[in-house]
Amino acid sequence: MSMIARFVQIKPSELKALLDDPESIESVFEDDGAGGISPAATAGAMENLCKLFAARGPGLLSGALPGMDPKMRETMMERLGQLGLTKEVLESGKGGEALANIMMSRMGGMKPPAAAGGAPRSAKSKGISLDKGWHGVHYLLCGASVPDATILGQVVMGGTEIGEDFSGYGEARYFTPAEVAATARELGRANLEAEIKARFDPALMNGAKIYPGGWDVTGSDWLFEEFRKLRDFYAGASAQGNAVVTCIL
Repeated sequence: MSMIARFVQIKPSELKALLDDPESIESVFEDDGAGGISPAATAGAMENLCKLFAARGPGLLSGALPGMDPKMRETMMERLGQLGLTKEVLESGKGGEALANIMMSRMGGMKPPAAAGGAPRSAKSKGISLDKGWHGVHYLLCGASVPDATILGQVVMGGTEIGEDFSGYGEARYFTPAEVAATARELGRANLEAEIKARFDPALMNGAKIYPGGWDVTGSDWLFEEFRKLRDFYAGASAQGNAVVTCIL
């Protein structure tokens, strides 16, 4: 039941096609180049994750719920509730096997990349994944657990919603080329990295329920690397005049 943020840059013409046909948004995240991992390796990794979640998933998930965006939390709990996984069940440490089964089901339901002649897409979409660092990066950028109206408060969890919720964690979102350019400028500020480093505080982040938690154990170096990845991604998208679509998967 990991929550992973993925970002894909697309051409303005592709964004227009998506706006004309919002139901095709899921295809953007198929084979987006963010991972490049073979199916066999992915299956092995997912199996290991399922074992981990069977043991630790309920506690991790219940601990992260208070810090989630309210809409995302409501959507998730509604879906989990249909499987009998209520807040009380998760807090009790039960339901790990059910969470693991959900993970395996989602892995088995992954669709192959869209065939040639389908919805318009770049030959090689440029995408990145922030893995489980997305919420931490968001917090370092704006000092809050949920999005705000600032550019930095929108980078990870903001944007304009498009299409239906196909992942279970809320709708995909997009940024226009103009918004991407503004975001790239803000992320490229000379003093920004110093600001986010000063904002890293394990106690505050754990208290704010920043996913995935355990910040006093994991440390900060990997999170700063995820920030740099995101900064360079937006810089590249802006240089090409591209739009960006993102989703929690």
